[in-house]
Amino acid sequence: MGILLLGLFSAIHCDDDDDEEGALGTEDNPFPADEEEDDMDAPDSEDEGDPLDGLEHEEDDGGELTQKHMRDLHKKLDHDKNGKVHIEEIMKYAHEARKAIVKKEIQGIFDEIESTQDGHLSLDEHIAEHEEFHEGDDEEKEKQRAHQVAKFKAADLNNDGKLDKEELVHLMHPETHEEVLEVHTKEEMRKRDTDKDGRLSQKEWEVDATHGEYENPESHDPADDFVNLDANKDGFISMDELRHWESGKFHTEKAMKKLYELADKDGDDHMSLEELAHHDVVEQLTDHDAHPHLMDWVFHDEM
Repeated sequence: MGILLLGLFSAIHCDDDDDEEGALGTEDNPFPADEEEDDMDAPDSEDEGDPLDGLEHEEDDGGELTQKHMRDLHKKLDHDKNGKVHIEEIMKYAHEARKAIVKKEIQGIFDEIESTQDGHLSLDEHIAEHEEFHEGDDEEKEKQRAHQVAKFKAADLNNDGKLDKEELVHLMHPETHEEVLEVHTKEEMRKRDTDKDGRLSQKEWEVDATHGEYENPESHDPADDFVNLDANKDGFISMDELRHWESGKFHTEKAMKKLYELADKDGDDHMSLEELAHHDVVEQLTDHDAHPHLMDWVFHDEM
Protein backbone atom coordinates (compact mmCIF):
# COMPACT_ATOMS: atom_id res chain seq x y z
CA MET A 1 0.00 0.00 0.00
CA GLY A 2 3.00 2.30 0.45
CA ILE A 3 3.61 2.13 -3.29
CA LEU A 4 0.02 3.21 -3.89
CA LEU A 5 0.60 6.27 -1.71
CA LEU A 6 3.91 7.10 -3.38
CA GLY A 7 2.37 6.80 -6.85
CA LEU A 8 0.15 9.79 -6.23
CA PHE A 9 3.21 12.01 -5.87
CA SER A 10 3.69 11.92 -9.65
CA ALA A 11 1.28 14.76 -10.39
CA ILE A 12 3.06 17.91 -9.19
CA HIS A 13 1.07 20.98 -10.12
CA CYS A 14 0.07 24.72 -7.86
CA ASP A 15 -0.30 28.25 -7.68
CA ASP A 16 -0.81 30.54 -4.71
CA ASP A 17 -4.31 30.42 -3.23
CA ASP A 18 -6.23 33.42 -4.49
CA ASP A 19 -8.22 34.86 -1.62
CA GLU A 20 -8.64 38.34 -3.07
CA GLU A 21 -11.82 39.67 -4.58
CA GLY A 22 -12.61 37.97 -7.87
CA ALA A 23 -11.28 34.53 -6.91
CA LEU A 24 -13.08 31.43 -8.06
CA GLY A 25 -15.35 30.83 -5.10
CA THR A 26 -14.14 29.04 -1.99
CA GLU A 27 -11.94 25.98 -1.57
CA ASP A 28 -15.00 23.89 -0.77
CA ASN A 29 -16.87 25.30 -3.75
CA PRO A 30 -14.32 26.66 -6.25
CA PHE A 31 -16.77 26.48 -9.14
CA PRO A 32 -19.97 28.30 -8.08
CA ALA A 33 -22.99 27.92 -10.31
CA ASP A 34 -23.30 30.52 -13.05
CA GLU A 35 -25.74 33.33 -12.38
CA GLU A 36 -26.46 34.04 -16.01
CA GLU A 37 -27.79 31.84 -18.78
CA ASP A 38 -25.67 31.40 -21.88
CA ASP A 39 -27.68 32.37 -24.97
CA MET A 40 -25.95 29.78 -27.11
CA ASP A 41 -26.39 26.79 -24.87
CA ALA A 42 -28.25 26.38 -21.59
CA PRO A 43 -26.10 24.80 -18.84
CA ASP A 44 -26.69 21.30 -17.64
CA SER A 45 -28.48 20.96 -14.32
CA GLU A 46 -26.13 21.12 -11.33
CA ASP A 47 -26.34 19.80 -7.79
CA GLU A 48 -25.55 22.45 -5.20
CA GLY A 49 -22.71 21.84 -2.79
CA ASP A 50 -20.41 19.84 -5.07
CA PRO A 51 -17.20 21.82 -5.76
CA LEU A 52 -17.01 20.11 -9.14
CA ASP A 53 -20.53 21.04 -10.23
CA GLY A 54 -20.97 22.02 -13.84
CA LEU A 55 -18.13 19.95 -15.33
CA GLU A 56 -19.86 16.57 -15.70
CA HIS A 57 -21.18 15.71 -19.16
CA GLU A 58 -22.93 12.78 -20.74
CA GLU A 59 -20.61 10.40 -22.55
CA ASP A 60 -22.60 10.03 -25.75
CA ASP A 61 -19.51 11.27 -27.60
CA GLY A 62 -17.26 8.38 -26.60
CA GLY A 63 -15.19 10.55 -24.27
CA GLU A 64 -13.95 12.93 -26.95
CA LEU A 65 -14.17 16.68 -26.63
CA THR A 66 -17.04 18.30 -28.51
CA GLN A 67 -18.16 21.82 -29.35
CA LYS A 68 -20.74 21.56 -26.55
CA HIS A 69 -18.00 20.70 -24.06
CA MET A 70 -16.04 23.76 -25.14
CA ARG A 71 -19.09 26.02 -24.91
CA ASP A 72 -19.84 24.76 -21.40
CA LEU A 73 -16.19 25.06 -20.37
CA HIS A 74 -15.93 28.60 -21.74
CA LYS A 75 -18.68 29.66 -19.34
CA LYS A 76 -16.65 28.31 -16.42
CA LEU A 77 -13.42 29.91 -17.59
CA ASP A 78 -15.02 33.30 -18.23
CA HIS A 79 -14.93 34.41 -14.61
CA ASP A 80 -15.75 38.09 -15.20
CA LYS A 81 -18.53 37.16 -17.65
CA ASN A 82 -17.39 39.56 -20.36
CA GLY A 83 -17.73 36.93 -23.08
CA LYS A 84 -13.99 36.46 -23.51
CA VAL A 85 -11.42 34.38 -21.63
CA HIS A 86 -7.97 35.69 -20.75
CA ILE A 87 -5.14 33.31 -19.89
CA GLU A 88 -5.09 34.60 -16.29
CA GLU A 89 -8.68 33.40 -15.90
CA ILE A 90 -7.69 29.98 -17.22
CA MET A 91 -4.75 29.71 -14.83
CA LYS A 92 -6.94 30.57 -11.82
CA TYR A 93 -9.49 28.01 -12.93
CA ALA A 94 -6.79 25.39 -13.55
CA HIS A 95 -5.46 25.82 -10.00
CA GLU A 96 -8.86 25.48 -8.36
CA ALA A 97 -9.81 22.57 -10.62
CA ARG A 98 -6.58 20.77 -9.75
CA LYS A 99 -7.23 21.11 -6.03
CA ALA A 100 -10.79 19.83 -6.38
CA ILE A 101 -9.79 16.88 -8.56
CA VAL A 102 -6.95 15.60 -6.37
CA LYS A 103 -9.06 16.11 -3.26
CA LYS A 104 -11.68 13.85 -4.78
CA GLU A 105 -8.99 11.29 -5.67
CA ILE A 106 -7.59 11.12 -2.14
CA GLN A 107 -11.01 10.88 -0.55
CA GLY A 108 -11.84 8.04 -2.91
CA ILE A 109 -8.91 5.85 -1.83
CA PHE A 110 -8.30 7.05 1.74
CA ASP A 111 -10.19 4.22 3.44
CA GLU A 112 -8.65 1.59 1.14
CA ILE A 113 -5.02 2.37 2.03
CA GLU A 114 -3.72 0.20 4.85
CA SER A 115 -1.89 3.02 6.60
CA THR A 116 -4.94 5.32 6.65
CA GLN A 117 -7.68 2.86 7.52
CA ASP A 118 -7.60 4.19 11.08
CA GLY A 119 -8.57 7.63 9.80
CA HIS A 120 -5.16 9.24 9.54
CA LEU A 121 -1.54 8.86 8.41
CA SER A 122 1.09 9.12 11.14
CA LEU A 123 4.61 10.42 10.63
CA ASP A 124 6.09 7.00 11.43
CA GLU A 125 3.85 5.39 8.80
CA HIS A 126 4.85 8.00 6.25
CA ILE A 127 8.57 7.56 6.91
CA ALA A 128 8.30 3.76 6.83
CA GLU A 129 6.56 3.84 3.46
CA HIS A 130 9.38 5.86 1.89
CA GLU A 131 12.37 4.24 3.59
CA GLU A 132 12.97 1.68 0.85
CA PHE A 133 13.02 4.38 -1.83
CA HIS A 134 15.84 6.42 -0.29
CA GLU A 135 19.05 6.20 -2.32
CA GLY A 136 22.72 7.01 -1.80
CA ASP A 137 25.00 6.75 1.21
CA ASP A 138 23.85 7.04 4.82
CA GLU A 139 24.29 10.82 4.84
CA GLU A 140 22.19 11.26 1.72
CA LYS A 141 19.50 8.92 3.00
CA GLU A 142 19.30 10.94 6.18
CA LYS A 143 18.78 14.13 4.15
CA GLN A 144 15.98 12.45 2.22
CA ARG A 145 14.43 11.26 5.46
CA ALA A 146 14.64 14.78 6.91
CA HIS A 147 12.89 16.10 3.82
CA GLN A 148 9.99 13.69 4.29
CA VAL A 149 9.64 14.82 7.91
CA ALA A 150 9.62 18.51 6.89
CA LYS A 151 7.10 17.85 4.16
CA PHE A 152 4.83 15.94 6.55
CA LYS A 153 4.96 18.73 9.13
CA ALA A 154 4.16 21.36 6.50
CA ALA A 155 1.08 19.37 5.51
CA ASP A 156 0.02 18.86 9.14
CA LEU A 157 -2.00 22.06 9.36
CA ASN A 158 -3.34 21.52 12.89
CA ASN A 159 0.01 20.21 14.22
CA ASP A 160 -1.51 17.09 15.76
CA GLY A 161 1.19 14.78 14.40
CA LYS A 162 -1.08 13.00 11.92
CA LEU A 163 -2.71 13.75 8.59
CA ASP A 164 -6.42 13.47 7.88
CA LYS A 165 -8.05 13.35 4.43
CA GLU A 166 -7.68 17.09 3.85
CA GLU A 167 -4.05 17.26 4.97
CA LEU A 168 -3.06 14.16 3.03
CA VAL A 169 -4.02 15.96 -0.17
CA HIS A 170 -1.30 18.56 0.51
CA LEU A 171 1.31 15.90 1.27
CA MET A 172 0.54 13.89 -1.87
CA HIS A 173 0.10 16.94 -4.10
CA PRO A 174 2.39 19.79 -2.95
CA GLU A 175 0.94 22.06 -5.65
CA THR A 176 -2.20 22.40 -3.51
CA HIS A 177 -0.47 24.08 -0.55
CA GLU A 178 2.18 26.79 -0.71
CA GLU A 179 4.23 25.71 2.32
CA VAL A 180 4.40 22.08 1.22
CA LEU A 181 5.34 23.19 -2.30
CA GLU A 182 8.16 25.28 -0.83
CA VAL A 183 9.56 22.27 1.06
CA HIS A 184 9.26 20.10 -2.04
CA THR A 185 10.96 22.67 -4.29
CA LYS A 186 13.88 23.14 -1.89
CA GLU A 187 14.51 19.40 -1.95
CA GLU A 188 14.43 19.34 -5.74
CA MET A 189 16.95 22.17 -5.84
CA ARG A 190 19.18 20.39 -3.29
CA LYS A 191 19.24 17.19 -5.33
CA ARG A 192 19.93 18.87 -8.67
CA ASP A 193 22.18 21.78 -7.65
CA THR A 194 25.46 19.88 -7.79
CA ASP A 195 27.74 22.92 -7.33
CA LYS A 196 25.57 24.16 -4.42
CA ASP A 197 25.30 27.76 -5.61
CA GLY A 198 21.55 27.88 -5.01
CA ARG A 199 20.55 27.82 -8.67
CA LEU A 200 20.56 25.46 -11.64
CA SER A 201 22.77 25.92 -14.67
CA GLN A 202 21.64 24.56 -18.01
CA LYS A 203 24.03 21.64 -17.56
CA GLU A 204 22.56 20.80 -14.15
CA TRP A 205 19.07 21.13 -15.60
CA GLU A 206 19.70 18.82 -18.53
CA VAL A 207 21.33 16.06 -16.45
CA ASP A 208 17.78 14.89 -15.80
CA ALA A 209 16.31 15.61 -19.20
CA THR A 210 13.05 13.78 -18.45
CA HIS A 211 12.36 15.55 -15.14
CA GLY A 212 8.66 16.32 -14.76
CA GLU A 213 5.53 14.83 -16.27
CA TYR A 214 4.83 15.14 -19.98
CA GLU A 215 1.78 14.00 -21.90
CA ASN A 216 3.82 14.07 -25.14
CA PRO A 217 7.39 13.19 -24.10
CA GLU A 218 8.52 12.83 -27.70
CA SER A 219 8.04 16.60 -28.14
CA HIS A 220 9.83 17.44 -24.88
CA ASP A 221 12.91 19.64 -25.29
CA PRO A 222 14.74 20.28 -21.98
CA ALA A 223 16.83 23.03 -23.56
CA ASP A 224 13.70 24.82 -24.72
CA ASP A 225 12.12 24.38 -21.30
CA PHE A 226 15.22 25.85 -19.66
CA VAL A 227 15.11 28.96 -21.85
CA ASN A 228 11.41 29.52 -21.25
CA LEU A 229 11.57 28.80 -17.52
CA ASP A 230 14.49 31.23 -17.09
CA ALA A 231 12.18 34.24 -16.78
CA ASN A 232 14.86 36.83 -15.98
CA LYS A 233 17.19 35.46 -18.67
CA ASP A 234 20.25 35.27 -16.42
CA GLY A 235 21.19 31.81 -17.65
CA PHE A 236 20.13 30.01 -14.47
CA ILE A 237 17.00 28.56 -12.88
CA SER A 238 16.33 30.21 -9.51
CA MET A 239 14.26 28.85 -6.64
CA ASP A 240 11.27 30.93 -7.73
CA GLU A 241 11.57 29.70 -11.29
CA LEU A 242 11.96 26.10 -10.15
CA ARG A 243 8.88 26.49 -7.95
CA HIS A 244 6.97 27.64 -11.04
CA TRP A 245 8.04 24.39 -12.71
CA GLU A 246 7.32 22.11 -9.76
CA SER A 247 3.87 23.63 -9.26
CA GLY A 248 2.86 22.51 -12.74
CA LYS A 249 1.88 26.05 -13.65
CA PHE A 250 4.67 26.20 -16.24
CA HIS A 251 3.29 23.19 -18.11
CA THR A 252 -0.31 24.40 -18.01
CA GLU A 253 0.58 27.91 -19.09
CA LYS A 254 2.73 26.62 -21.94
CA ALA A 255 -0.12 24.43 -23.21
CA MET A 256 -2.68 27.23 -22.90
CA LYS A 257 -0.48 29.64 -24.87
CA LYS A 258 -0.45 27.09 -27.67
CA LEU A 259 -4.23 26.87 -27.43
CA TYR A 260 -4.44 30.63 -27.90
CA GLU A 261 -2.23 30.34 -30.97
CA LEU A 262 -4.78 27.92 -32.37
CA ALA A 263 -8.05 29.55 -31.29
CA ASP A 264 -7.44 33.28 -30.86
CA LYS A 265 -8.11 34.20 -34.48
CA ASP A 266 -8.38 37.96 -33.95
CA GLY A 267 -5.18 38.10 -31.90
CA ASP A 268 -6.66 40.05 -28.97
CA ASP A 269 -5.17 37.67 -26.35
CA HIS A 270 -8.67 36.54 -25.40
CA MET A 271 -10.80 33.61 -26.55
CA SER A 272 -14.43 34.23 -27.29
CA LEU A 273 -16.96 31.43 -26.98
CA GLU A 274 -17.12 31.20 -30.76
CA GLU A 275 -13.32 30.92 -31.04
CA LEU A 276 -12.90 28.21 -28.39
CA ALA A 277 -15.88 26.17 -29.58
CA HIS A 278 -15.22 26.56 -33.30
CA HIS A 279 -15.47 23.29 -35.20
CA ASP A 280 -11.95 23.62 -36.68
CA VAL A 281 -10.45 24.20 -33.21
CA VAL A 282 -12.22 21.25 -31.61
CA GLU A 283 -11.13 19.00 -34.46
CA GLN A 284 -7.47 19.82 -33.77
CA LEU A 285 -7.54 19.30 -30.01
CA THR A 286 -6.91 15.54 -29.93
CA ASP A 287 -3.13 15.79 -30.40
CA HIS A 288 -2.80 19.27 -28.93
CA ASP A 289 -0.75 19.98 -25.78
CA ALA A 290 -3.86 21.49 -24.19
CA HIS A 291 -5.86 18.29 -24.68
CA PRO A 292 -5.01 16.52 -21.37
CA HIS A 293 -5.82 19.66 -19.40
CA LEU A 294 -9.13 20.16 -21.15
CA MET A 295 -9.98 16.49 -20.71
CA ASP A 296 -9.32 16.76 -16.97
CA TRP A 297 -11.61 19.77 -16.68
CA VAL A 298 -14.40 18.27 -18.77
CA PHE A 299 -14.24 14.58 -17.84
CA HIS A 300 -12.80 14.80 -14.32
CA ASP A 301 -15.46 12.40 -13.08
CA GLU A 302 -13.95 9.62 -15.22
CA MET A 303 -10.44 9.98 -13.71
